[in-house]
Amino acid sequence: MIRFQRVVQGCSLALFVFLLWKASYPLPGWIGVDLFLRLDPLISLGAMTAARTFIPALAWGFVVLGLTAVLGRFFCGFLCPFGVTVDLADRITARWRLRRPSGDGARRSGRRWKYWILAFTGGTALLGISSVFLFSPISIATRFFGFVLFPLANGGADAAGRLIEDASFFLGIGDFSLPEVRMPVFATNLFVAAMVVGILLGGLRVRRFWCSTLCPAGAAFALVGFRPLFRRRVSEACIRCGKCERVCPTGAIADDFVTTAHSECILCLECMDVCPVRAVEFKSSLRGAETDAGVDVTRRALLGSTAAGFFTAALVAASPGYLHGKLAPRPLRSSSLIRPPGALPEPEFQARCVRCGECMKACLTNTLQPVWLKSGLSGLWTPAVTARLAGCDQNCNVCGFVCPSGAIRPLEPGEKLFAKIGTARIIPSRCIAWEHDRQCLICDEICPYNAISSRFVEGRPVTVPVVNENRCNGCGYCEQKCPVEGESAIVVEAHGELRLAEGSYREQAERLGLVFHAETAREDTILSPGSPAEDQGGLPPGFITD
Repeated sequence: MIRFQRVVQGCSLALFVFLLWKASYPLPGWIGVDLFLRLDPLISLGAMTAARTFIPALAWGFVVLGLTAVLGRFFCGFLCPFGVTVDLADRITARWRLRRPSGDGARRSGRRWKYWILAFTGGTALLGISSVFLFSPISIATRFFGFVLFPLANGGADAAGRLIEDASFFLGIGDFSLPEVRMPVFATNLFVAAMVVGILLGGLRVRRFWCSTLCPAGAAFALVGFRPLFRRRVSEACIRCGKCERVCPTGAIADDFVTTAHSECILCLECMDVCPVRAVEFKSSLRGAETDAGVDVTRRALLGSTAAGFFTAALVAASPGYLHGKLAPRPLRSSSLIRPPGALPEPEFQARCVRCGECMKACLTNTLQPVWLKSGLSGLWTPAVTARLAGCDQNCNVCGFVCPSGAIRPLEPGEKLFAKIGTARIIPSRCIAWEHDRQCLICDEICPYNAISSRFVEGRPVTVPVVNENRCNGCGYCEQKCPVEGESAIVVEAHGELRLAEGSYREQAERLGLVFHAETAREDTILSPGSPAEDQGGLPPGFITD
């Protein structure tokens, strides 16, 4: 039977990796690549509580909880990709594992931590600040595979291709070229790798250290499935050999080898596989004599952890970096914080975003990157456009369609065109044309919306670039391609961004007089009386003196 569990685990991990690989442009239409994220009940509970709304796409998490009441923690033992990763790491580190403490009570104290973490997460969500991303196993797995393993795999494949090309040329086999495999780059990837490796090294102490000790999603499963219909039973044929207790990865089997903490049992079936007299079986049962609830945590401790989460969220909200509450940029907000097109207004965006990294992995140009404290502590690891690295492709709209929580609205290409994410601004002291009187047409030629034009300005011997704010979508290609070393001479700022929780971006853009049609973009390039240039002291639109 254990082989059946291993097969299911392998298929689950393979499907998870396949879906994450398919999270790219263009998206497959036959399956949702964010399937596993929608199954995590911690994401469902945390995002809905923090956002104060029901998110239909995350309702699958409640379905999994309902099945847990019947089947027990089947998701942990069979389907969770991070659980499979932990199992693989445990096998690798098995030879160095510390001697396991004897007695069931030795592991009971560690079980409490996951309930405290679950209560802490709920406490922060009550105040509208999401901390789910720190502890959700599926979110952690998505970041680890997307930010760390996929780039390494791409880099390895590209290096192997170059090696084959060089070897074939050296051996005289033939002169051919293999396609280049682009390796994406991600901020915070070293931190993500260190965090996950630290979790996996917990297996040096006990097997399934994360699942039994730290995972709050496992705690939610334990609370719901503390007495499932399908569970472990031990017959009178038991000879008390203790093999089942020794192989149990979560310490769910008590010292008498009969009593089972079903809240800790992940249905791995190892106890049944090692039993020499076949006294252990898993079947539906209404009997409760062999049942130990195993939820060894007091209400006082849960309330204390919830209060700790609540007051931690209150301190975050009281800090200067807290950016919720208003749609317009606050003075403390970084002007370079550019959210993806379709991102909800900042309060709702931060509350819903589970920082899984799915949108960043799927981004066609690799411009979406996780941020540290640019959006305050409450916005840690949220995605932002990094225009100097790459621009936002006008034909790509995958970020909204892979977001499991709706923090980024799914927009069709025609609607996404009008989701203005910022406005380009010229820094004259760095611009080749404005500062050094040398002609440069790169930003003018690269702009896909024809929002930048080169003009003769009084006192300048060459044409200089100017920005028409009503034409600028904020895509960032001008910033990416600017030839100035270091900081670009033209930068995209959040000024003028459109962030709508509902309604049409096209209609709102038309009401504001925004035009994003390249074929008509140059019909009003000549400044007229009363234009914004006159309001800026005669300077062209998009030009601000330092």
